[in-house]
Amino acid sequence: MHQPPPLDTPEGIPITLAFLPMYHTYGLHAFIIKAFLAPNTYVLLKRWDIRIALCVVSRYRITSFPLIPSVVHQIIDYLETHKGDISSLRNIGSGAAYLSPQLAEHLASLSPKDIQFTQGYGMSEVTLAATTTPYPGSLCGRAKPRRGSVGILFPGMEARILREDGSHAAVNESGDLYLKGGNVALGYRKNREANRDTFCNGWLRTGDRFRVDEDGNFYFDDRAKDILKVSGMQVSPVEIEDVLLMHPGNLVVDVTVAGVTGGRTADEKVPRAWVVLSDAGKKQGTAAAVGILEEWSRQNLSKYKWLRGGIEIVDEIPKSATGKVLRRVLQERYDGNVHDQKTKL
Repeated sequence: MHQPPPLDTPEGIPITLAFLPMYHTYGLHAFIIKAFLAPNTYVLLKRWDIRIALCVVSRYRITSFPLIPSVVHQIIDYLETHKGDISSLRNIGSGAAYLSPQLAEHLASLSPKDIQFTQGYGMSEVTLAATTTPYPGSLCGRAKPRRGSVGILFPGMEARILREDGSHAAVNESGDLYLKGGNVALGYRKNREANRDTFCNGWLRTGDRFRVDEDGNFYFDDRAKDILKVSGMQVSPVEIEDVLLMHPGNLVVDVTVAGVTGGRTADEKVPRAWVVLSDAGKKQGTAAAVGILEEWSRQNLSKYKWLRGGIEIVDEIPKSATGKVLRRVLQERYDGNVHDQKTKL
């Protein structure tokens, strides 16, 4: 158990900024169901606006701020270019989509020193979440939060990580994540094919690749369906994204990587990156920034992981209302441009 420290708020209870759509499981649980479980004051935004949101944080002394990765990007960029008072924050959480460790640490560096930064992993099929970042020292001191982890299993949850041949993966070995628990859905209504592929002998096949360390901390590796096969080798888009975000010049504020046509065979996809430049990246100029990032990725990735599909500079990465990257939009746009060029030729 964890006893949170007293809060310096008018009623001594958390004040949460609520902007996530409440029709989605994240907002539903965070702002509606949770409201009946613990005392909390909610400040609601009609629509997301970074400038208004940070003004509200300061004016109403917000203590809790549930986020999604696309908003984390905006907050970091805003705080580095404008003045913003977020000293009242005591808890920041991120969910709904993958948040790289580099971005999490960047946001933490701009936040109050005593802030609790939490992440988790979940999906609608597990009624929101399966893992969460534990408070340090909880579980009688056995809980040991780790950098880059999405936390440990919630009580009542079971998990297994399997190799492609169905055998159990070793500690710190990547594999397909399966979950079981009382919060797992019974199945999809009137969809036998999806049920057969997803629900296997009481286990939920998540479609995500994870690894788990010796202390039970889970680490997201990639979406299984997004893994590319290049020259027979597996290529993780998330690994390439993390490398680009790690450039010491901080040239990138957002990036996504996906497979596009251009491999040795008609059905082989090669990795391509869509990048949103930071102010520092924009100062370099588009062509120079692309060259720098290409060289950086080649220095830090094996040859078969190189961005043979190229790097494209974009104004923003298309995402859903809950922060999930819409890779297919970018892939279809790219394929359409390639088709148009071939038609002209």
